[in-house]
Parts: sequence; C-alpha cells; structure tokens
Amino acid sequence: MSGIRFSGMASGMDTESIVKQLMDVERLKLNKYNEQKQIKEWTQEAYNDVNKDIANFMLDTKKELGVGFGGSIGSASWIKEAISSNTDAIDVSANSSAVSGSHSLEVVHLAKGVNGASSEAIKDKNGEVITSDDTLENLFGISGDYKVKINNVELTFSKDDKLSDIANEINEKVSDVKASFDITAKRFFISNTGTGTSTGLKIENIDNNPQNLFKDKLRLNVTNGAGITEELTYGKNYIGQDAEINFDGANNITYSSNNFTINGISITAKAEETTTIKVDTDVDGVYDKIKGFVDKYNELIDKLDKKIGEKRYRDYQPLTSEQKETMDEKTIELWEKKAKSGLLKGDEHINRMLAATRSGLYEEVYSDVSKGDLGKLSKFSFISEIGITTGNYKDKGKLQIDEKELKDAIRKDADGVMDLLFSTSNVTESDINNATTLDEKSKLEAERRAETGLINRLYDDMVDGMKNIIDKSGTGDNASLYRNVKSNILIDFVTKKGSISLLHKDVVNIEKQIVRENSRLANVEDRYWKQFTAMEKAMNKMNSQSSWLASQMGGM
Repeated sequence: MSGIRFSGMASGMDTESIVKQLMDVERLKLNKYNEQKQIKEWTQEAYNDVNKDIANFMLDTKKELGVGFGGSIGSASWIKEAISSNTDAIDVSANSSAVSGSHSLEVVHLAKGVNGASSEAIKDKNGEVITSDDTLENLFGISGDYKVKINNVELTFSKDDKLSDIANEINEKVSDVKASFDITAKRFFISNTGTGTSTGLKIENIDNNPQNLFKDKLRLNVTNGAGITEELTYGKNYIGQDAEINFDGANNITYSSNNFTINGISITAKAEETTTIKVDTDVDGVYDKIKGFVDKYNELIDKLDKKIGEKRYRDYQPLTSEQKETMDEKTIELWEKKAKSGLLKGDEHINRMLAATRSGLYEEVYSDVSKGDLGKLSKFSFISEIGITTGNYKDKGKLQIDEKELKDAIRKDADGVMDLLFSTSNVTESDINNATTLDEKSKLEAERRAETGLINRLYDDMVDGMKNIIDKSGTGDNASLYRNVKSNILIDFVTKKGSISLLHKDVVNIEKQIVRENSRLANVEDRYWKQFTAMEKAMNKMNSQSSWLASQMGGM
C-alpha cells in the first residue's frame, strides 16, 4: 500500500469501516479457498487416522497371535499346552510344532558357569577384618599400580582403590564377568556371566606381579562348571559345563544353556532329575486367541463402517479467523466437530478394502491351487466349517463365533484350523514382482491369495487398502508405524509417487490460488484507499475554497 491515507477528515465518513466492508465482500473467494484447503487437510487427517487404526490392529493382533515374518506362527506358544510332572525340576511350554503325547526328559547335567569367592573373611596386613573404606595400600601394603588380565582384558588397579572399586572396574571393562565385594560376609566374589563349555574365567597376573592380589590377598577359590573347587591358579582357564539331557531315548544331547527347545518344547532346566512332559492341544487357549482376534476385528470393522456412514453437515464449513474471534473455545470445538463429520462418508478406498477383506474371509483356502478342488485344504477349507460366520445385514460384515463348533474343530484337528487361518503360499512377492507379463503376474497373485490362510489373507488385503489410502492422503506422522506393519509398504509411494499424495497436490494447488488471491486483494484494497484518499483531498480542497469565499463575503 502506497501513499498517505485520509480517513474521513474532510468527508466525515468512517473510511476504515467502509473499506473493510468492501474488502469483506472481496475476500469471499479467498475464504472459499481457505475453506477448501482446510477441508483437504482435515480429510488427510481423517484418512491417516483410519490407516493408523488399521496399522495398530495388525500390529496388536500379530503380536498377540505370535505371527512372524511371512505370516508363520510356528513359534506360537498358545496352540499346544505342555505340562511338567515336576515343576521344581523343569518349566515347559510348547509351540505349534510340538508333538502331542507324553515325553521323557532326564537332565543329566545342568549348564553351569564358573564362580570364584574368597575362601575366608578378608583381613588386612595386621590380621584385622576390613571396612568398606579401606584401600589396597591400607589393607595389604600394596604400593603403586597392580596389573592383571581377566578373560584377556587388561586392568590396572592403584594403591588407592578400594575392593568395591576393583569390582566396579571389572564389571565395567570385562563384559562376560561380574564381580562384587560383600561387606557383610567380608568376601570378594567373581564369576562369568554365561554357562556352558564355551564360557569360562581366566585370571592372569601380568609380569609375575609379586603382590598376588587375587590369590594371596583375596584368597580366591574357583569352582568350575563340573563343580570342582580349587585354589586359584593364575593363567588357568576354568571352563563352564554344558547341560546334558536324555530325551525320549535320544541320549547325550548337550546345550550351552539351561534354556533350550527340543521337538517344539521349550524347557528351562532347574534340577538334575527325570521328568515327564505331556503335550496336547490347548483347546481353550486356541479358542481364546481366535476369539480375541475376532473381537478386535469386529471393533475395527465397526469403527470403519461408522466412519464411512458418518453424517455430513454441509452447513458447517471451516471457520475463518475472524469468526473464531467471536466464539468461545467450546463453541469452536463443537462447530469443528460437525465440520469434520462425514469427510469420508461412502469413501471408495475404505469400502474397497472392507469388501476385499470380507470376501477374502469367505473364499476357500487351497494347499495347491493348481489341482483345482482337489487342491483344497484337506481338513477345513472354509471359515464356516470351524464355526465362524457373519451375522445379519445390520452387522455389516462383523464375525460371529459358535463357541461349541469352534472348540470342536480345534479339538478334532487343531493343525487343520491353523492351516485354514495361517497357511502360507510358496508363491512369494518376489515371484510376483519378477513376472514378465501382466497375465503371469495376475496368475501368480491369484495363486498366492488362494493358498494363503484366512487371517494372513486379511492382513494382505488390509495392507493393500493402506497403500491406496497412502496414495490418496500420504503418511502424516505415521511413516515409521506403517513400516512396522510391512517394511516395504511405502516403496511404491516413494518411488512412483515421489512421496506426494493426491490430497497434498490439491492442497499445493489451492495454496497457489490463495497466494494469487492475496496479491489481488492487496491491489484491490490499495485501489479503494487511493480512491477514498483522492476524494478526501478533493473535498478538503473544496472545503478550503468554501471557507475562503465565506471569509471574503463576510468582509464585504
């Protein structure tokens, strides 16, 4: 804006108000652009909230079900139940590959590490029991530095160090060794942190240091993994002991730890005894996991159905900053709630994803689709065969469980139920991506889908739906969350879309229009002021002339 503004000095008019009213009319187009931009941004937020809900559903249920890479549940511990006849000797759990039945386990040896401890209370050079504040010099008359190697790590201690300092230095520098000084027992303790024959403890007195801190002063005795205790010998490698078991007639099986898995049974050995392990399907456990998944699925479906059926209040448009100035925070909040309502009403992307997941749940599952109907899963190939169906039309695709029928199916053939829900195809994503023709790609996609268990198929459909929504609205602040769902979920969005969504493009175009409109408005307002300023100048001049004439006439 250029020049000096005259605000009604001559005319007596409220020029500021007049210009403002004129500009309010001119700004209607700008307000419409701002409304469009705000709606686009709110729509992006709404889409991102939907994708966030889907992502969290997938992550939460996969974690709960133990679904691993590629959809495998081989390590899931809720399918089979293992019971130990003696929990004082072993704790057990079983994954899905555990063989049902009774198993015999004999723990011949526990896995052990190496331990060292002062053979008697530590005394100072005068034969007195020490305190925690005594230094090596006060205790033993050690002067200068004392060097030692523990498990090939060189350490240096000074005459001013206390025994607690020595323990702390060992703990900090030697990763596989722990040390402590117990002031109550007046003993120094040291041990390796692992078990098994691959671990051990070796203390070396560098350069034959005559002060012999660990041997003569601390009087360390060392117990190796086999339980043999002797006075510390510098340079000797004391080793641990492997766990040794006999399992179902297979003898002399060794492990470096007391925690190990054999035949799908995870075992924590605690005592050298013989124990019976019984493995069977955990019918209630499997039912609870499937029901938990269905409940969470129904919650998500209900939330998405409400979102796409939400009422749109078109009379409630985004507020301008001027409008907000006349309202309190509660009124603004309620207004914007209605203004945001229904932005995804009838949305094609969400509807398409919901349709895909629903149809996918009711398509049969094959072990080998190339064999046609003969290639269907031999036990269960439809979800209805295990007691899971959809309700009536009002339920909008939510699932219902017949508890008795599902438990009977689990009891009859748990592996068949797992195959129906979690089987995976031999066709990989790489196979599909490397297809040379569209027909070959479509054939491989159809084969992979048909051979994928119903829950894994549902996850695939949801990932596809998320990708479409990302193309539409971007990732917001949720990129890392989406990558947790699937590491390459954003590959196409980044490489093919340049990380620019359709709604983001719309926002950028509207922002360009806003910039142009603001420039136009500035020119319009400048023109109005110039016109009013010119009028005020003219009237001021006319008033001056009138005053001169009046003064002349009055003097006649």
